[in-house]
Amino acid sequence: MSLRGSLAAALAFVALTACTGGPDPNVTESGAGKPQLSAEFPEAAGPGDVVTAVLQISNPGPQDMDSIVVSFVRVGDPSLPAPIVEPRKGRKQSGIEDIRPEPRGESPSDATYAFQGIPEGESVTIEFDLRLPEEPGTVGNSVQVYDGSEVDRAAGVRLEIDVQAT
Repeated sequence: MSLRGSLAAALAFVALTACTGGPDPNVTESGAGKPQLSAEFPEAAGPGDVVTAVLQISNPGPQDMDSIVVSFVRVGDPSLPAPIVEPRKGRKQSGIEDIRPEPRGESPSDATYAFQGIPEGESVTIEFDLRLPEEPGTVGNSVQVYDGSEVDRAAGVRLEIDVQAT
């Protein structure tokens, strides 16, 4: 191929990449699809109530997810909601009352829980029963879900609820 042909091919490749917007944000560098995550969570409840966060996690492939890790994180901006789940020793102290299915491993001190993996094309539902704070106001957490063997294969969702005075 001539220099002119090589240059034309390189320019075509650059133009094509620019048109497609670069790498797919839903795929890791290794080519694995990031988990698809959705959450069902009530909009409002009373102080001290126990509410259930239902996480639906799907594995788009093209490979199995060896394990699923779920981590509750404080929302970073101090003007944003106070947390529901606060990383501490002991599940109940952190705001988590129960988890279904039971995790394979857990680190309550950083509010992180490991579950069975998900085969390619399959989904799993994980439920967390969360005790709301006694103080009225908006509270929330960021929930991060990732493949335990490939941490950049991750997705997140925000849980937020209005704790209403009774």
